[in-house]
Amino acid sequence: MRTTRSRLARGSAFVAVVVAASTIISATAQAVSGVSPVPAGTYLFTAKIQNDLGACSAALVDPTWVITTTNCLTSEGQPVVAGPPTRPTTVTVGRTDLTSTGGHVLSVTSLVPHPSRNVVLAQLDRPAKGVTPIALGTAATVGEQLMAAGFGRTATEWSPNQLHAGAFAVSTVAGQSLTIDGTDAATTLCKGDAGGPLVRAGSGAPQLVALHDRSWQGGCLAESETRRTATEVRVDDLGGWIAQNTRNSYVALATGGALLDTRSGVGAPAGPRTGGSTIDVQALGVGGVPATAVTAVLVDVTAIKPTTNAYLIVYPGGSTRPATSSINASAGETISTTQVVKVGPNGKLSVYSQGDSTHVRIDVHGYFTNSGGGGLVALPHTRVVDTRDGTGTTTGTIPSNGSRTVTLTGDNALPVGASNALLEVTVVGATGGGYLTASPTGGTADPSSVLDYASGITSQGVAVKLSPTGQVTFVNRGPAVHLVMTLQGYVAASPTMGADLRPTQAVQVVDTRANGGAPIKAKGGLFINLSEAIGLPPNAMDGALISITAISPTSSGFLTVEPDRLFVGTPEGGLVVTNPSVSNFTAGHLARTTMVVTKVGRDVGGPFHPQPGKIGILNASSGTVHVVVTLHGWFNEPAVAGS
Repeated sequence: MRTTRSRLARGSAFVAVVVAASTIISATAQAVSGVSPVPAGTYLFTAKIQNDLGACSAALVDPTWVITTTNCLTSEGQPVVAGPPTRPTTVTVGRTDLTSTGGHVLSVTSLVPHPSRNVVLAQLDRPAKGVTPIALGTAATVGEQLMAAGFGRTATEWSPNQLHAGAFAVSTVAGQSLTIDGTDAATTLCKGDAGGPLVRAGSGAPQLVALHDRSWQGGCLAESETRRTATEVRVDDLGGWIAQNTRNSYVALATGGALLDTRSGVGAPAGPRTGGSTIDVQALGVGGVPATAVTAVLVDVTAIKPTTNAYLIVYPGGSTRPATSSINASAGETISTTQVVKVGPNGKLSVYSQGDSTHVRIDVHGYFTNSGGGGLVALPHTRVVDTRDGTGTTTGTIPSNGSRTVTLTGDNALPVGASNALLEVTVVGATGGGYLTASPTGGTADPSSVLDYASGITSQGVAVKLSPTGQVTFVNRGPAVHLVMTLQGYVAASPTMGADLRPTQAVQVVDTRANGGAPIKAKGGLFINLSEAIGLPPNAMDGALISITAISPTSSGFLTVEPDRLFVGTPEGGLVVTNPSVSNFTAGHLARTTMVVTKVGRDVGGPFHPQPGKIGILNASSGTVHVVVTLHGWFNEPAVAGS
C-alpha cells in the first residue's frame, strides 16, 4: 500500500468518491459507470477545498472550520505551517452540485496542522450559515460498513461537479489509521477524494470517523491499477484537539491569579530580570486556568521599578519572539498593560526582558476556550464614565483606598446579561504610583490589580467582570485620582452569542519609525488595513484586538481609534476629534502601550463605504508622536438573537 501509486493524489479535482449509492445509506454501491450523485440536501457538510495546487475534499466540523488532510494544502514533502495559508485557498460547502448557487464559497484564513497526523483544520472567513457540521463518531470496527464521500474523479469523469458517495467495509483498524475496501467491485476512491469524510451513516445524524488518505485507485478514470483498497486517517479520537483549536469564547476568573512574580519567586526563581533574559512561565493549570482546552489567556503584565528604561515582551512559549514590546516602563516607575497571549504548545508563556534590571508580575484574569464563556462584541468607542464631570457616576476623585461603583448596562450601551465589559480606563491626576482593582458589585472581591498607574496620567485597556445588574466596583490603592472610562466592547452571556476571538501570533502592522519614517503630525491621522496584514479577505473581520504604543510624544495628548470612515477636518486645523481617547500620553514619555478593542471598516454598500478591515488613528495633540500598532487577534461579525 505504501507506494507513490497508493496515495490519493491532488488533481484537477480533489475529492470525490468514485461510486454513488442508490440511496445515500444503501449497503450496495452503484457501479462506477452510470454512477449517481448523492441525493440533494444530503452530506452538505462535505466540502471542496481548493488553491492553486489543486482541489481536495474536506468536512465541516464547526460553523467556521473544516478538516482535511495536510497533503491537500501543500506541495509534496512540504509541511503545512500554522497560521494564514501561504496561498489563497477557498472552501465550497453546503452544496452537492458545484454548478448550483446554494451553500457558500468561503476563504480560508488560518490553518492548524495536527502535530503528528496527516490532518489539518482550516478556518473559514465567516460561518457556513445553514450548514450543520458533522460530529465525530466512535472508532470504527473491523467488518463495519461506512460511507465515503467526496468531489473527486470517477470512472468516467475527470472533474465532476457532483458530490458522490459509496459504501466501504473496514478491513483493519490501526493506531492512527484504518483500511477500507469497496463493498462491490465498482467502489473505489480516486484522485480528488483526499481529505474527504468517511462517515458512519445510520438512523441518526451522520458521524465522522476518518478522512481519505491513500488509495490504489483501481477503476478510476485513466488508471490501469485494479486494486481498490484505501487507507484512511482516523479522526474519531481527535475531539479534544479539534475543540481546542476551533472555539475561543472568553471565561473570566472569579479572582485574578498570579502566574509570575519575580519578587517572591512565584512562577520562576526570585530575583529581578536582567536585560536580554527570557523566562518560561507555566500558564495552563495555574492561577485558576484549566490544564487543557485553553487557547489564550488575558493577563495583566506589570513592570516593577526598573533601574533603567525597560520593556517586556510576552509571547507564546516555544515560539519566535515578536518584534513588538508588550509594555514599556521608565526608570523607577511601576506600570502595567493588559494583553491577550496565545498559550504555547508547551502550556507556557515566554517573557523577554530588556533593560538593566526589573521585577515582573503577571496576573491572569481570564482565558479563551471552547467550553463555556461568552462571545465578544466590539462597539463604537463611547465615553461612559468621567469622575471629573459626573458622567455615569458622581463627581469627584476616588480617595486612597476608596471605591466607586458604576453601572454599565442599560443606558450605557451594554445589553443586560453582558458578563464582562471591555474598557479603556484612564487614571488622571495621580501624585504617585498605585493600582486599581475591579470586582462585580456584590460579588466576589478581586484583590488583584487590573491597572497599575504612575504619576500623572495613565490609560489602559482592561476587561472587568460585571454583576447581574451590570455593575462593577473599582477600588483605588494609591493617591486620590479621577477615573475616565471608554466602552470598547463586551463579553456576551453565552458562547453562541457575539463572536469568537481568533488569537494570532503578535503581528506588528506598522511602526512609524521604520525606515526613517515620520511621526504622526499634530491632528494628523494614520490609516491601517488590519485585514491585509494577516491576509484576510474583505469583510471577514468585524473587530480586532490590537495594542498601540505611543512613542516620544513632543506634547501631551491622546490617540483615538475608530473604523475607517471619512474624517472631518480642514487644511488649517487638521482632523477633528470625534472619538474618546484610547491612549493618553505626556510630553517626554518614552513609550506607553495600551490594549484596544476596535471595530474595523466594513463594506456595506453605498458610494462612500469604509474600506474593509481598515482603522484610523488620530493624534489629538499639538505635537508629533510615533506609533507602533500590533495585531493580537480578530473576530468576525457577531451572532445576534434570531440570526
